[in-house]
Amino acid sequence: MQVFEEKDLLWQNSTTYKQLAALIQDLIGTNTVKKVLCFGLGDFCRSAPEWLKEQHGSWDETSDIENVTGCIIQHSMAITIAQLCRGNEAQLCRGNETVPLLAQDPDYTELAEKILTNNGFKIVGPHGAGGFAEIDEESIVISAFAAAPVKQIIADLARPMLIISTGFNVFNSNE
Repeated sequence: MQVFEEKDLLWQNSTTYKQLAALIQDLIGTNTVKKVLCFGLGDFCRSAPEWLKEQHGSWDETSDIENVTGCIIQHSMAITIAQLCRGNEAQLCRGNETVPLLAQDPDYTELAEKILTNNGFKIVGPHGAGGFAEIDEESIVISAFAAAPVKQIIADLARPMLIISTGFNVFNSNE
């Protein structure tokens, strides 16, 4: 839990946080967002797979933390977006559920679910269409690096207000 909180604090103090907040506020404008849905943001409580440890050579606790930092930042980004949709820029509103923050990832461990729940997430699913059934025109969907074809599934269901997504091979090793 401490690692999640430390990385979340780093996120909140970053330039990227400020830029994302400004962009989201501008994009949302006067529109009403009723839900923020997250798909496949990853489990930050799992140890890295053995093949990655072997490929890396030396692996320690610091390597484990570096391996999951991206997942933590993605969840922190989702918290930020939900707060902005609630009209609360500061982290003080984690208990406010006027705009639910929903997450679905079949890889979540019980510990990850507990940490996320304590930080304002509601876990849906974990398998099937649990989260997808929640999507509507007043939703924001966040799905970075998901293994499932989230954008294609969404296209058949609804037209959310905003989709934040990437794909594999988006970043190179220099970023």
